[in-house]
Amino acid sequence: MMARRRTTWVITGLIGFAALAGGLVLSRARVAKVQHRTSETTVAPVGPDTPLATLAAGIKRSDLASLSALVQRLEPKPDERPKGLTDAEGADWIGVVVGLRAGYLKYATPGARAAAVGAVAPILGRFAVEPAPPVWLGALLPAYDLINSGLKDPSAEVRASALMAVGRLWSWLPGRPMTPVEEHQLGEWKDHLHEPVLVRLGDRDPRARAAAVACLGQSPIDALAAPAVAYLDDPQSGDVRHQVLVAFAARPDLLTDDMILKRLHDPDPGIPQTAEIILKTRGLSKDQIALGRLIASPRPEMRASVIPLVKDHAELDPVVWLLRLSHDPDETVRAKAVEAMTGKDSPDLRVRLREMAEKDSSPVVRTAAGRLVTQLVGGEPTVSLPPLPGSPSLTPKAN
Repeated sequence: MMARRRTTWVITGLIGFAALAGGLVLSRARVAKVQHRTSETTVAPVGPDTPLATLAAGIKRSDLASLSALVQRLEPKPDERPKGLTDAEGADWIGVVVGLRAGYLKYATPGARAAAVGAVAPILGRFAVEPAPPVWLGALLPAYDLINSGLKDPSAEVRASALMAVGRLWSWLPGRPMTPVEEHQLGEWKDHLHEPVLVRLGDRDPRARAAAVACLGQSPIDALAAPAVAYLDDPQSGDVRHQVLVAFAARPDLLTDDMILKRLHDPDPGIPQTAEIILKTRGLSKDQIALGRLIASPRPEMRASVIPLVKDHAELDPVVWLLRLSHDPDETVRAKAVEAMTGKDSPDLRVRLREMAEKDSSPVVRTAAGRLVTQLVGGEPTVSLPPLPGSPSLTPKAN
C-alpha cells in the first residue's frame, strides 16, 4: 500500500505542481513584522541581492534582517522567468534551508517563525524548475525538520503557516528524472508529513483547523485527503466548515451533493451562499437546489413538504427523491414517502420497499411498505434480492 502511495505521489505530482509556482505563502504584513527592528540586529546591511551564503549565515543566528531579505528575495516577480539552478546555486539554497532550521527556535515572535516555515515551499519550488541540480535531495531532511517543528509550534499562526507549506508541497517534484531510490525517499518524506497534518485537524484553534483542511484538500490522493471532509460539521467554527466547502468543491467523490445541501441551512453568514454556488457549479438547477434545501431541513415537516412537490413533477425523477426520504429519521416522513411510491416502480424502489417491510423500526411504515410490495409483485412469495445499494444521489435525473 505504501509503495503504491509513493508511486501515486510521483504521478500526481507531475500533474498538480503548477500551483506551487504561485509564490510565497507570506503576507506583506508578515514581512513588515519581520523587518521591524532589523537595524539593531545586523552588523552589515543585507537585502534581496545579498549572496545566499551570507543570508544563510545570518538566518542561522536568527537575524531578522536576513530573514526579511530572504522573504523579499522569494517573492514572485511578474516578469521573471524561472530558470534551473546550477549545482552551486542548489547547494546555496540548501544552506538557506539548513540555516532556517537552525535559527528557527531562536526567533522570538510568531511572525518571524511563520515566515521561516513559510519560506520552505518557495525554496523547494526553485528545485522544481528544469534542470534541477542532483543535490536537491539534501533539502528534504532540514525542510522536514523545520516544517514538523512549525506544525507543533505554540502559535496558531505558525502552525497555519506550516500547514500551508505542506499543502503546496504534496505535488512537489524536482525538475529532473529521479532514480527509484530517490522516488522512494521523496514518497517517504511526503508520507511522514501526513500524520502530523492529521493531528492538526483536531487543533484547538480554528485557524489551524481550517489550515489543516485546506492542506489536506490539496493532497492529490483521495484516501489521504478524505479525513478533512468530516469537518464540514465542525460544531465550533464556521470558518472551518466554509474551508471544507471551498477545499473540496471540485471533488464530488469526497464531498457529495447531499453533504453540501445540509450547509444550505448553516447558521454562519456566507456558508449557505457558498454551498449554493458550488451546487450550481456542479450542474444542479434552481428547482433542484430549492427542493434540496427542503429535504436537508432540520425540521421534519419541511422535509415532508418535498413529497407532493416531486410526486408528479414533470421534469424530475420522483423515485430518486422518494428513496432518499424513505431513509429519513422521522417516522412520519418515511410513511408519507411510502404512500407517495404508490403507482411507481423501479428495481431500486422494490428493493427499498422490501427492506422497509422487513426492517423498518415503525410498525406503520412496515405495514404500508409490505402492502406496496404485495401490489408490485402481484402476491408472489418473497424472493432473494441482491444487496441493497447505498443511498442514491440527490441529483435527480430528468425523465
